[in-house]
Amino acid sequence: MTQKRLLVLGFDSMDVELVRRWAAAGYLPTFRRLFETAAWTDYIDPPEHMSGTIWTTINTGVGPARHNFQFFIRFSGGSYRVRLARAEDMRAEPFWKWFAESGRRIVLADVPYTVPKPEYGGKQFWGWGPHDLPWKRSSEPRGLLSSLSAQFGVHPVPFCQIYSTKTDSTLRLRSGLLTGIERRTEILKSLIVCRDWDFFYGVYGEPHCAGHLMWHLEDESHPRHNPEQLATVGHAMREIYAAMDRGLGELLACAGTDTTCVVFFSHGLGPNYHGEHLFPEVVERFNRWWEGESPDVERRDERRSWLDSAWQRSVRRLPATWRDGVRRRLPMSLRAWITVKRLENPKQWSRMPAFSLPLLDVFSALRVNLVGREPQGQIRRGEEYRRYLDAFTEEISQLMNVESGEPAVERIWRADQQADPLTIGSEPDLIVWWKKEHPIRAIRSRTLGTISGENTEIRTGEHVMRGMLLVSHPRAKRGRHTISGMNVLDIPATLCDLAGIPPGTALDGRSRCNALLEDQD
Repeated sequence: MTQKRLLVLGFDSMDVELVRRWAAAGYLPTFRRLFETAAWTDYIDPPEHMSGTIWTTINTGVGPARHNFQFFIRFSGGSYRVRLARAEDMRAEPFWKWFAESGRRIVLADVPYTVPKPEYGGKQFWGWGPHDLPWKRSSEPRGLLSSLSAQFGVHPVPFCQIYSTKTDSTLRLRSGLLTGIERRTEILKSLIVCRDWDFFYGVYGEPHCAGHLMWHLEDESHPRHNPEQLATVGHAMREIYAAMDRGLGELLACAGTDTTCVVFFSHGLGPNYHGEHLFPEVVERFNRWWEGESPDVERRDERRSWLDSAWQRSVRRLPATWRDGVRRRLPMSLRAWITVKRLENPKQWSRMPAFSLPLLDVFSALRVNLVGREPQGQIRRGEEYRRYLDAFTEEISQLMNVESGEPAVERIWRADQQADPLTIGSEPDLIVWWKKEHPIRAIRSRTLGTISGENTEIRTGEHVMRGMLLVSHPRAKRGRHTISGMNVLDIPATLCDLAGIPPGTALDGRSRCNALLEDQD
């Protein structure tokens, strides 16, 4: 089954539906050829996964309950506080550890949420151009990252967060991402042609930022789609996908005939429609109902932390152009710290039966204030805990999108269905996946009444939890395959199988080689 080399190329938040559409239309010739000559499948991620968990799941081969990494902003159990995630929060080892231990020479090129380690050998760098930068840039050997930056240039888009959807900002972002893709391709080519590797794993991070801030350009039904802006900016998102298609073609040409090539999309993008901005009030109203009070009595003054209240009374009242100028000048580490402190509200959370965890992209997450797990627990473990979550699950399952008249919630996941709630660390007790067919400006239930509010986020695109895995191999079963139960957990197991590497510990997924490759003669 194995070939001498395994080249793995990941695309961060590149949407498989857009790629299929644009490949069929001729804009992405490399992907069009691969869809015809390679074996590939798309999939939906399990409901315990939020967007912040995906890369750590891919890199470790185990789910969030085992790798313990939910997002770059992390709830600190035992304190009712929120902090930035750290690399040491991850409990599981990366799957390439077993490649290194088996003597395979590795290259890791800007794989999200990784930490280069000397014991893995080879060439490893992280932080040249990722979407999120939760910890310090690094490389092994130590000077590799600085050498590559000096030779090929730094990434022109240091942080996606400094851009907006305004036309002038979008033009700058398009230019920066296109240049970044060209430079990244040259970096990856320089490492591939050296041929001093057996396992090569590189990632394009550019689709992530493009999808967040350019979705409305391609989606004519989006409320913020503007034909005049499209006429000025052009199909920027499609241009960025086309640039990555060209880069992919160049990298595959460098790989050689003795190389198995794997391409995958971590997760996808869609319109930024969700009810996360309404979820804190949903939780507060439900808590009042649970405690025998009227859910309609609002206590908005308690919802904000002291820093957020001070922010609203001061900085928030400044003109938007002033705020943007100040924000651009603040170091990202300080901006992240301010965001964290504005979001946390330990005084309020400690008195609630349960509370919403903040800043989780398009997902909503509930943390139960559980006796024996939280310092001032309000809900007793066992029967009371189950009754609370049963009632909450039933209530939010009935939430309706007032404008569309359709259900507002797509899926719900509960941690107690897989683990003892006392052992889940910083994980949520419940995760809500919102429906993305329509904007959600108001939701209604029989018990909680109507809750309304505008989504004021800059982003017009947000994550959908679908991905794609493609294998180019001499024995590939050409074309698209529907694989029952396939999900993101199966990617590392499949890679290990392709390379003939037995994982050093049990993985949560399983190899899909038998569905994608013909049997060995």
